[in-house]
Amino acid sequence: MAGVQQVDVIVVGGGMVGAAAALALAQQDLEVALIEREPPAPLGGDDPFDLRVSALAPASIALLERLGAWPAIRAERAALYRRMRVFDAAGPGDLTFDAAEVGRPYLGYIVENRRVQLALWSRLREFDNVDCLTGSEPQRLDVRDRDVSLTLADGRELRAELVIGADGQRSWVRETAGIGASSRDYSVAAQILSVETAYPQQDITWQRFTPDGPQAFLPLAGNCGSLVWYDAPDRVRARHALSPEALGEAAMAAFPEELGEITRVAGQAWFPIRRLHAHRYWADRVLLVGDAAHSIHPLAGQGANLGFADVAALIAVVESMADRGLGDARLARAYERRRRADNQLIQSLMDGFDWGYRRRDPLTVATRTVATQLVSGVPPLRRWMTRMAGGQRLGG
Repeated sequence: MAGVQQVDVIVVGGGMVGAAAALALAQQDLEVALIEREPPAPLGGDDPFDLRVSALAPASIALLERLGAWPAIRAERAALYRRMRVFDAAGPGDLTFDAAEVGRPYLGYIVENRRVQLALWSRLREFDNVDCLTGSEPQRLDVRDRDVSLTLADGRELRAELVIGADGQRSWVRETAGIGASSRDYSVAAQILSVETAYPQQDITWQRFTPDGPQAFLPLAGNCGSLVWYDAPDRVRARHALSPEALGEAAMAAFPEELGEITRVAGQAWFPIRRLHAHRYWADRVLLVGDAAHSIHPLAGQGANLGFADVAALIAVVESMADRGLGDARLARAYERRRRADNQLIQSLMDGFDWGYRRRDPLTVATRTVATQLVSGVPPLRRWMTRMAGGQRLGG
């Protein structure tokens, strides 16, 4: 039919996870169409840090290496961290994970989300079998016996064996395919501050748990850092209206002394926190990855890692079931089996941390202290937790 573009797979959503999925599938010699309304805006080396950053674990970095995108990401303001500290504002619990203890050179890298996306898009442009469609958005999805038809708002029509939804928490693909999801809003919001500090480059990320919510420091290149300040939404909104100078003073007053002096607040934003898990990761000729399938409390920074683990699992299934069509339900089931339990485990752990550390009663505080001392005092357990902190088990 004239005007209809035929490909093997359509990926809806060109963020980090969607772009990684499109690139990984293109490396399998598949014809791929990637749909994203706006391509990522350029980000120069002298530009302010992107407010959205991620702590990429070794498993995610391995995937980005395989995709050929990691060298460009690492070369542009990626900040390595070797240690991760977790401590309790309401009690003596204090625990530090060190990559050296498990024979690793690092626990992860803090990177700007847009730099990851830009590197992936740059690699996508090197493939003749990828078509990045921008300037429009999906409007209609029709699943047929042998393929699926997707129509864009500007009238363009594509057909493929499979549509992958990588379009975030409010996924159009998920809703259009009739896949339900369980969700709820947390009682806190996250305020992100991009700051310059008196301290030089650091190799540690830390998180202090308070009854009002966690306070986290993520090192960025040079003397810069990203602060994540979880708090009641009304207090976050009130701080959002402060001047950069007043906001910096408020952060220094509220954060632990480990932060040091804030010399400049370069940018800030805030957003509500929401938990979501799709009832299933697939429907007929439709498959979900990343936040379209699951979103978790970001207190441990594992959201991007879970999304990249989805992509790694998807490619492993495609490779192992090469004799099956992409739209074969057996492929989709195999992908879900690989990912659902791991995503559910991490989601439940984050919920448990959030619930446990927000309680102020003496019994809970004492229990947290004992648990911290147990992990700290039992080397095999501490090493297992260190591997968890570095994301070593994700992507299974």
